Amino acid sequence: MKRLLKKLAIKTMIIGLGLSMVLMLNGISMGESLKFRLEPNVVIIGATYNGATVRVTGEVPQGCEAVIYVTGHRRDTEFKKKGKALGLLWMNIGTVVFHDVPNLYLIFTSDQAHIKSLPIGFEALKKEISITPESEDKDFLFREFLKLKTKEGLYSINKDALKYGKNINGTKSFTCTVTLPSKLVPGDYEVHLAAINSGRVVASAKEILKAEEKGLPNLVASLAFQHSTTYGILATVIAIIAGLIMGIIFKGGKGGH
Repeated sequence: MKRLLKKLAIKTMIIGLGLSMVLMLNGISMGESLKFRLEPNVVIIGATYNGATVRVTGEVPQGCEAVIYVTGHRRDTEFKKKGKALGLLWMNIGTVVFHDVPNLYLIFTSDQAHIKSLPIGFEALKKEISITPESEDKDFLFREFLKLKTKEGLYSINKDALKYGKNINGTKSFTCTVTLPSKLVPGDYEVHLAAINSGRVVASAKEILKAEEKGLPNLVASLAFQHSTTYGILATVIAIIAGLIMGIIFKGGKGGH
């Protein structure tokens, strides 16, 4: 009896190791198939910056759809709630805080991709975040929040933005043009690639996109945050000079009449 139990234990161990090896090999294979590139991977925000585009290229397994989504760093965002005071005047009547919301949320899909059932998209984001006070209508406030972010170009879902190429060695290539808004702020942004099959994310990969401030905006920000005294003096001097110039212009204009 003991010998039989020992044989069963050994067989079970061998089967378990075999399954583990298969799963590991499949995971490595799927991971290797999800490689993509960003061109460029650094966006420069200068004085003339008014948005930018990044070309994303890569491959996903055949039978899968690709979804690209870009997310910024998460933070708490506060809004003033407006309402009528005493039923007469519109004014601020409270504060609403959205917790752990990304400052950028852009999604790019092909026309075949469906993301409603996936952990990607606005409905998925609504489930992730919380709003205080909890007594507020979360659905209504989130809709208003989306309207604001969409108007600013910071949140969007771009359908038919991803094109497929040839099928080679069990994978198919894709190209996607990611459009970045003019209100992009400096920082690191995560660019995700998700491979979708039968309504599930079967594999994913991530790259980092950097947004760096250069030129005059960087100089002004550096002075404001690192050399506040110098920034204050320069701002005062510039304001005085601007005032003198405007005074001369208007005085000259009156003299001409």
